[in-house]
Amino acid sequence: MLSSRLLRQPACQWLSRTSMPSRPPIFSKPTRAFHASTPRQGPVADALLYLPHELMSLVHATVPWYAAIPLTAFLVRGLLVTTAGAYSRALMARYIGLHPLRQALAFQKRDEILKRGNFRTIKQAKLTVKKEVDDTISALDKRWNVSLRGQISWTLFQFPIFIAMAEVIRQKCGAHDGLIGMAVAAINGQGATMTNEAGEIVRRVTSTAWFEPSLAAEGILWFQDLLVPDPTGALPFIASGIMFANIYTTKNTVESDGSRRWPGVLRRTLLFVSLLIGPLCQDLPAALMLYWSSSTASVMLWNLWLDRKYPAPRGYTACKRPLLMPPSPVSEGRKVLKLSPQTPYSPK
Repeated sequence: MLSSRLLRQPACQWLSRTSMPSRPPIFSKPTRAFHASTPRQGPVADALLYLPHELMSLVHATVPWYAAIPLTAFLVRGLLVTTAGAYSRALMARYIGLHPLRQALAFQKRDEILKRGNFRTIKQAKLTVKKEVDDTISALDKRWNVSLRGQISWTLFQFPIFIAMAEVIRQKCGAHDGLIGMAVAAINGQGATMTNEAGEIVRRVTSTAWFEPSLAAEGILWFQDLLVPDPTGALPFIASGIMFANIYTTKNTVESDGSRRWPGVLRRTLLFVSLLIGPLCQDLPAALMLYWSSSTASVMLWNLWLDRKYPAPRGYTACKRPLLMPPSPVSEGRKVLKLSPQTPYSPK
């Protein structure tokens, strides 16, 4: 009988605090709720991103994230500038310095070809002049080793480095899409949040091995949480303004003389793209926008060092007055004896 009482379940039990169901909050913050999704990273991408990840983690071992991200951007930019960037800037300095000579040779070659004549149409004359001038300028650039191939290679080499660093920060933040994917989602009107089964608005997060929860507590100023977008929306516009100032104030280009339009068109296109960063990157994590702003600011600082170490001559352009070529010398057989009217002619 006693054993049956011991085995009987009591009619009322005291519930512990941990077992009691908690009441759902009335207001939930969507920036602090997360919804995990399946990671889409491959082994090849992990191998390529290993060194940037280790560099950023090494810097974070000494300073918090709000200082580690800008410091990493400055170190990466310095490593690029002191190696390939210095060589490319030396080529650009020589290219700009040879621009007056390039213009003079072009005018000289044009006058020589037009003096020869023997053209059937005006179009044929223009094509001949263009071909001869291009060959002369190409020979000059080849002799001084200032071809645009090295400069274009340096410009294209920077883009994958920036994408790799941005991808590392994306994985540390647990963002669902990459930099390009989030920009496309912003254009299509898709935000970085979604609705779960309970109807709550949660943030889309990709579970990765490099996820850093400490980013949520190591922000600064008004963006204390680096895992979520800037609540004020100011960081994207700051990055946009720094990028616009960098493109607008750059001096490592040839002064436009009206003969080529593509440098001006490219510059205006980049200025327009920089203005779109602010409104299109509102859903990007604050850590990613902090790196973007720091990277662009580092570009401006290292460009000052390059301008001092590899200065390009400025102010030497083509003369505004028309070029007057001296007359060609007359041979001895074609010389004509000019007699003055006061001097009588006396044959020998």
